[in-house]
Amino acid sequence: SQIQKIKSMACGFRNIENFKTAIYFHCGGLNLYPC
Repeated sequence: SQIQKIKSMACGFRNIENFKTAIYFHCGGLNLYPC
């Protein structure tokens, strides 16, 4: 699922706020962290 992809991207995140921000941007269709 998309959340699983984000979790794999979030391995380097130091806090949950950055993780949630990534989810919001990803679910919003924005590519905040290009592969």
